[in-house]
Amino acid sequence: MGSWQWGGDCCISGLLRRKNQEILPLRRWPGMLGPFPKRGACCRDRKLEAWAKILVWLSCWLGLLMVWGAPAWSAGFALVQQGTAAMGQGNAFVAEASDSSAIYYNPAGLNQLKRFEVYSGTIFNYPDREYHGFPPSETESRLLYTGAVYVAGPVTNRVALGLGLFSPFGLSSKWPDTWAGRYISTFSRLRTYNVNPVVSVKVLDNLSLAAGVNMLWSAPELKRNIPTPLGDGDVSLAADGMGMGYNLGALYEPVSGVKLGVHFRSQISVVHRGDLTLRLPPPLLAPSIRGSAKIAFPPSVTFGAAYSRIKPFTFLFDVTWTGWSTFDQLKVDLETPLAGAFSLVTPKDWRDAWAFRFGVNYEIKPGLKVRAGYIYDMTPVPNHTFDPQLADANRHVFTIGKEFTYKRFTFGAAYNYILFENRTKNNVIAVNGVPAPLQANGPYASDSHSLGVSAAVKF
Repeated sequence: MGSWQWGGDCCISGLLRRKNQEILPLRRWPGMLGPFPKRGACCRDRKLEAWAKILVWLSCWLGLLMVWGAPAWSAGFALVQQGTAAMGQGNAFVAEASDSSAIYYNPAGLNQLKRFEVYSGTIFNYPDREYHGFPPSETESRLLYTGAVYVAGPVTNRVALGLGLFSPFGLSSKWPDTWAGRYISTFSRLRTYNVNPVVSVKVLDNLSLAAGVNMLWSAPELKRNIPTPLGDGDVSLAADGMGMGYNLGALYEPVSGVKLGVHFRSQISVVHRGDLTLRLPPPLLAPSIRGSAKIAFPPSVTFGAAYSRIKPFTFLFDVTWTGWSTFDQLKVDLETPLAGAFSLVTPKDWRDAWAFRFGVNYEIKPGLKVRAGYIYDMTPVPNHTFDPQLADANRHVFTIGKEFTYKRFTFGAAYNYILFENRTKNNVIAVNGVPAPLQANGPYASDSHSLGVSAAVKF
């Protein structure tokens, strides 16, 4: 007798066929054991798996596209929403680090992966920033987004490798061209793209150590109005550059169900080169001047603990120090002088800042988790340099999330509500010691809604 298989590539209810021959009605054949599968069950499973594959690959492509999109809302101008599991539980993840987004949060967690994983995530942000002085104004309402893609997995029982592509810093704001602070800022944007290969080694059964290299590309864009006797003109700066740094991580489990994590990211200095462009009312001349500006992206250290001895809960706490004092000024060096000056200097004097993150996740059943958390994130911006280019303030972040696993596929979603404390500007912003004509002093209020989605597949 020839060999038999289910009709087509899966169980087509009611049909059985001999290979390369005719399709025959399904019945119990001599020598075949047990009942046939439930009508259509195999097909349904394969269809679900096919749809899961489609969703994962769409998510990967979307993540790649979003990485090259507009930057999202940021803390200072650091983007810490890099994975939905972390995002759903207050970004307290350094001591859990249980999926391939650990490349960003703590690569020492990669030794927990049993198979290679491809992960893609996209974060959508809808910020609202308002000026309550006279006359009142607000930034343009825009949906901002960023993405991340990670590939990671074990190569031996003791060694895991990973590669991440994500945006670790960013900012974006656009004020009306006629608002009260137009001589300080009308548009600002910072885009960054980071390639981060990592290696993690399990040196003991309960201790993993990791290290990685960061290759960062960044591109700032700034624009503001300038007054002239013939009306307003504007000046804009657009530049880009590259720099390198490193990151180190450790994950330690002193007793079962208690994990301690630490992750360090180094300072990355980038020299940006580009053009300073003036647009002035005719017949005034409007030159374009080549220049450069150095930005030192800050180092950071995160310590965290995860406690999972009370099943099915896991409780998490992280604290992060960020060395924002590296951003002491914004200095643009010009190749040819502008009004006799070879440089334009804006003091910043940012200070180092702390963030405190609390999270919990609950496993409803195998393959289904819910998450919640809270973050208190302190601003690095002092009162004397607070300005509308980044009207930053202490933040309260409320988070929820959910994760669903089906066979080799994992899908995640998270929502954050970011509430900024109200803050009042009462200072004089000057460029090269010359105060802007209008200062836009007064109260500022901000909040933001963030939605993250992700998909991952294991091989």
